[in-house]
Amino acid sequence: MPQSAQVDPMERLVEGAPLPSADRIEVIDHPVVVGAGPVGMVAALTLARAGVPVTVLEKGPGISAESRASTFHPPTLELLDELGVVDEVLARGLKAPTTQFRDRTEGPIAEFDLGMLGDDTPYPFRIQLEQNKLAALVLEVIREEADLGEVDADVRFGWRVHAVIEQGRTALDGKPGVRLLVGTEDGYVEVRAPWLVACDGAHSPVRESMGIELTGETYPERFLVASVDEDIKQHLPDLAYVNYVADPDEWLVLLRTPDHWRVLLPIGGDDIDRPDDTFTEADVQRRLDGVVDLGRPWKVLQWSMYVVSRRVAEHMRVGRVLLAGDAGHQNSPLGGMGMNSGIQDAVSAGRRLAAVWHDEATAAVLDQYDENRRRVAHEYVQADSHANWLALREADPQKRAELQADLRDTAADPVRHRAKVERSAMIDAIRSSL
Repeated sequence: MPQSAQVDPMERLVEGAPLPSADRIEVIDHPVVVGAGPVGMVAALTLARAGVPVTVLEKGPGISAESRASTFHPPTLELLDELGVVDEVLARGLKAPTTQFRDRTEGPIAEFDLGMLGDDTPYPFRIQLEQNKLAALVLEVIREEADLGEVDADVRFGWRVHAVIEQGRTALDGKPGVRLLVGTEDGYVEVRAPWLVACDGAHSPVRESMGIELTGETYPERFLVASVDEDIKQHLPDLAYVNYVADPDEWLVLLRTPDHWRVLLPIGGDDIDRPDDTFTEADVQRRLDGVVDLGRPWKVLQWSMYVVSRRVAEHMRVGRVLLAGDAGHQNSPLGGMGMNSGIQDAVSAGRRLAAVWHDEATAAVLDQYDENRRRVAHEYVQADSHANWLALREADPQKRAELQADLRDTAADPVRHRAKVERSAMIDAIRSSL
């Protein structure tokens, strides 16, 4: 009996265990994208639109229903415009031109208006739309254009990439390439391809199997996010669609999406070491009652808890492998920069790899990708999301008052107001790094 029959090919392999042997070999003579989330799907569409054949390998049976990220910033909308999907994103999403900062006790502190960027971008607003909806939309586009013969793209669900086995000239019949171990319902497959773009998330098997280190830290709190079928504005009528609420004991974020409100809370204090599996919906209800007491249970559609880190890979390009999105960098969601920077990674990786594929550039442009995207992760994504986290949880009354006074002054000063929304929208980050 082959070794591969002893382990379910679709289950994640135990860390440190020897890799099962493959049942067969498949050579794919073009780039492979791992992961069919928003980052992977945008990378695939970018390559396909540039005339590069592409195959996407996704472990799940379809597009994930998880909707953790939900904010699209102006420059990301510009990229989606270039890909021809922005009109559908606008139609399906919710326009949020302002972001509000609040104190949990005092109420609104300051509001910032992306409309001030009207001369810089055709999209001076955020669009609130869950990440899975973008991934599904791009999948629709890829399949339609592939059926018409306009692009050469294939998306394979139920193909779980477990590891990079090898890369180099021996990996692709004597030509430079990458060897992957992939689990399918029919057993293990050794996939050989010339290039790989890893968009396989925070626990990326590609990154882990290659021994690429993430440097940074993990936050002491876990984050609880609940999607609720409630109109919170009935109870807090002065809310914007995007709200950051400061409190030294329990800060929170309130976000409106097209279908529901989302509430983000920290799990700290006495619960900081409590196991995840001991939390129940009663615990969630108790936290939500602290936001607004409805006099009845909240209508909770979905809730989950997760660990949050601020870490960046030591490399986002190693040989024939590029990392993008959470596979290459992770950050707090406070600021809505994670998915946006991931989509920007995807477009940059796709454009640069297409130039190399068509012999329009040398592989040096991929080293530039590595340098630029890690710089953006450190200087913008990490820095700003961490600063937001520190400000929301500031415990010293004097420092908290100073922070809030500065926010009010910034909002009242047109020059500072504009500078703040320009940075929060990632305008500079994207225009200096793709």
